[in-house]
Amino acid sequence: MASGASRWLVPAVVVITGAAVAAGMVGRTLYSRPPEAQGDPVVASSAVVSGEPLPGISQVRLSPDSFFHPDRTAVQSVLQRFFDAINRRDFAQWRGTVSARRVSQTVESTWAAAYETTRDGGVVVQRVESDVVGRRLRVLISFVSTQDVEKAPVALPEGCIRWRVVYVMVWEGGELKVDEAPENRTPQMEKC
Repeated sequence: MASGASRWLVPAVVVITGAAVAAGMVGRTLYSRPPEAQGDPVVASSAVVSGEPLPGISQVRLSPDSFFHPDRTAVQSVLQRFFDAINRRDFAQWRGTVSARRVSQTVESTWAAAYETTRDGGVVVQRVESDVVGRRLRVLISFVSTQDVEKAPVALPEGCIRWRVVYVMVWEGGELKVDEAPENRTPQMEKC
């Protein structure tokens, strides 16, 4: 009886070992760093490094959680242009990053006045969630803004604010755009 068990033990060990190696290779492929994603994933809630002047670096970065979403590159790219436009006070560039609905609801002079002293940085894409039915994305981001106190939100009149906000993004003409949606209207803010 012992020789019968030994006869099946070797093939069973080979099959189990082969399955473990295959599972490891699949896992490595699924969880390896995507080559087209820019920068390294960050862990902090914002990419502001201790000692770095606020609002932090202007590069939009991806958290480990958002790093593997299939639309991560498009999200990172549109948000980079979005925040660059705000920091440069470039309404034409900003208009190219937002949906037609959002453009139609925005007056250039009002936009310019709202952002005339704003400087955004330390932007981290924390999470990207896909809405398969509506082809929308809900993107949780954190960032730091500095601005004149008079230009700060009424709810938090401060010169430096840490934000956590959800931006809804939609596909228009093959490009990802920041849309206007109820989710965008309930940001979390705290003084730096």
